[in-house]
Amino acid sequence: MYRVIACLVYEHDYGLVAVAALVCIVGSCLAVLLSRRMLRAHGLRRVVQLALTGLITGTTIWTTHFIAMLAYDPGVEHGYEPFTTGLSLVIAIFGTLAANAVFGRGKGLRNTIAAGTTFGLTVSIMHYVGMSAYLFPGDIIWHTGPVIASVLLGMGLGTAAFHRIAFPVTRYCWLGGAILMVTAICTMHFTGMSAFTIELNTLNEVPPQLISDTALGFLILAIMVVILLIGFASVSIETNIEEEAKKQLKIAALNDPLTGLPNRLQLANRIDQYAKELQTDPGAQVAVLTIDLNLFKEINDLYGHATGDQVLQVVSERLRWTIEDDEFIARTGGDEFVALKRGFQSEDDVIAFGTRLNDAVIQPIELPAAPVSVRAAIGVAIACGDDIKMDDLLGQSDIAMYRAKSDPENFICIYNAEMDRETQERTLMIYDLRHAVENGEFELVYQLQNDLNSLQPVGFEALLRWNHPQRGPVSPAQFIPIAEETGLIRDIGLWVLRTACTEAASWPTEFSIAVNVAPQQLVQACFVEKVSTILTETGFPPERLELEVTEASIIDDQVRTLKAMHALKAMGIRIAMDDFGTGYSSLSTLQAFPFDKIKIDRSFISDVHSDHQRAAIVRSTLLLGTALGIPVLAEGIEQQEELTFLRSENCAYAQGFYFGKPKTLQEARQIAGQKPLARAS
Repeated sequence: MYRVIACLVYEHDYGLVAVAALVCIVGSCLAVLLSRRMLRAHGLRRVVQLALTGLITGTTIWTTHFIAMLAYDPGVEHGYEPFTTGLSLVIAIFGTLAANAVFGRGKGLRNTIAAGTTFGLTVSIMHYVGMSAYLFPGDIIWHTGPVIASVLLGMGLGTAAFHRIAFPVTRYCWLGGAILMVTAICTMHFTGMSAFTIELNTLNEVPPQLISDTALGFLILAIMVVILLIGFASVSIETNIEEEAKKQLKIAALNDPLTGLPNRLQLANRIDQYAKELQTDPGAQVAVLTIDLNLFKEINDLYGHATGDQVLQVVSERLRWTIEDDEFIARTGGDEFVALKRGFQSEDDVIAFGTRLNDAVIQPIELPAAPVSVRAAIGVAIACGDDIKMDDLLGQSDIAMYRAKSDPENFICIYNAEMDRETQERTLMIYDLRHAVENGEFELVYQLQNDLNSLQPVGFEALLRWNHPQRGPVSPAQFIPIAEETGLIRDIGLWVLRTACTEAASWPTEFSIAVNVAPQQLVQACFVEKVSTILTETGFPPERLELEVTEASIIDDQVRTLKAMHALKAMGIRIAMDDFGTGYSSLSTLQAFPFDKIKIDRSFISDVHSDHQRAAIVRSTLLLGTALGIPVLAEGIEQQEELTFLRSENCAYAQGFYFGKPKTLQEARQIAGQKPLARAS
């Protein structure tokens, strides 16, 4: 130990030693940073990182060694053999390249020990090869003990350095790895420098020095500085690229790709922030506004999804410019947005915010396809203090939005507790509706359809009724829309069709039976097959079955609907257009689709004999039916005058309360000529 200290204190130039130490510290820090990055890299990037790491680490070790050697003053003339000196540099670079290649195979302890051992051996071999290039008028006498100690110190400290890099405990462990690497290089070098003594021998000739040790040291330092700058530039560039990539990923993760507005994730983060404010500040207020675009589906259907996307982009940009301080808006999916507002004084401030949002939405949008307009339905829920959770607030604003959507007179609706009760009631109804078929709660009634020439019955329309065990009779106007919204109408509709066909197949009179088909049924891929199966199983003739469809069924998916209608007609089933006149494309629909009957909606039949506009519409429809060869049935006849008018205009068929209310099963059987079945005792 005394020999090492004496060597360092008495036989070295302090200035060059300080330069060597500075190179070692800076280079080691850079080498450790590169090694850490190499572990995270893959593919070609890892190969480049490995090469750069080997170059920086190897040149750091060699430069530290060589400048420290230049700092050593033996007191006699000396020099350096070029080839061997260059060889020591090659050993340093490729040795550390090998060490990092082993290290880069994984963070296992075995790889770490192998990498550290290789690193220590590289430093030792490079040092002693470099020493062998030292020229002076004498001979070097090596001492085995210090040589072995220097090698073991390099290997041990090198392994510790790589272990700190591979298994960090804190974010600053890389500094520990750099310190250990510096210690490994310096202790190995100065221990190695103490491992020899010089015996002068005048027979050994030393070539004259062309440049002083100090000048050579600073020349090598300049070259090393360039190499280090390249390394730091590489780290800086890669860091900037990574930061930019992280920034872009963050933007992509938190923003909607179509509109650029914040998405659900960013909304959730903002909600968490506001929720904490509600808990900590008793005076805090937050309002949630859920915004849904009305008429957006029609735009998609008429002009395509590309136009729909353009509409969303325009609306989103308008909403973005509408937002002020303490306001936030996000697109949560489809045509739905959620806005947040805090820092308001009263409910009127929230209404004013909602009005601003609505004004931004309803402005006409000029697009290449066509000028379009959409409307907004806005639901509002307000929280004060910590009396409510933000997630509950979102649900409440959603409930209020659906209330606004169902009210064409008002675009905005503020949540109240009564809405919760209605929502719970609707949820319970959905649950009961889901089990109504298996519980035997449904029944069919049959409304007569009569020939207007003879006034004799020619068939029935099967109508669904629900007898709830607790609620009693539930109006179809109440449960049919819910069944359609939830998709339950598909199974319910098949039950109606099967039950009606089973019943009508047993009648001796060959009355036709008409069954309504919901839009969700008609677009089912297996609907035609299911109808065919029911007809086969019940034995009901297909020519006696009439399926009634509305224009809504056709508009949803015209291609699939047309294909299904042709397949049904090929089986012999008749197709009737229900509620004619209430859609917006009835004439073109009649031309494109193979209908066997037109049913004029009841809204045009009421008081048709005294209302000139209704009379004109009915006459036009009858003329249209005659021109197309399609018979017309008038719905909702209740008065003799209505019947007289329709007969005078040569309407073919009619149904309504004039001919009686819908018949029970027993009454329908009597009309069809079959005696009622005896009740089970």
